[in-house]
Amino acid sequence: MIARVKNEAKALLAPQIADIFLRCEPFFQPIFDLESTAVVFGRVALAGDAAFVALPHVGARATKAAIDAAILAGCLRESGGDLKRGLARFESVQLPFGPDLVALARQQGAHLSARLKPKNERSADERTRDIDALLQAHGTRSDQVGEIVVARGLDAHF
Repeated sequence: MIARVKNEAKALLAPQIADIFLRCEPFFQPIFDLESTAVVFGRVALAGDAAFVALPHVGARATKAAIDAAILAGCLRESGGDLKRGLARFESVQLPFGPDLVALARQQGAHLSARLKPKNERSADERTRDIDALLQAHGTRSDQVGEIVVARGLDAHF
């Protein structure tokens, strides 16, 4: 399989990029998203990728970790020293945020995956997707993450 991939790289890529690719040993690693059913377990709170993993093409993993940290700090501060109450508030605020981000990743992933299929094998919806739509989706990514933050009322914690 690696020989086939290298032959295709040589045939399809610019020579400079193909040369780099031909000198390495490619490996394939599946990437999955993850949705947690809870983010607080006793005195432990999950944040960032430990809580939810959105596929990398969303480009919001570090942002989500930072938001989680800020929200956790805010919830603990607002709890007046009551750790249990602060963690419960954190979970109630952040638990819905993860699925929203994962849904955004899935939407963008479907768009990207459609581009890999030959045009005659794409569904009607997939055939209408084009590079401009892809660029638009990525160009508005920050706005979409911002909308999730506002929709969930997370902006009140910053």
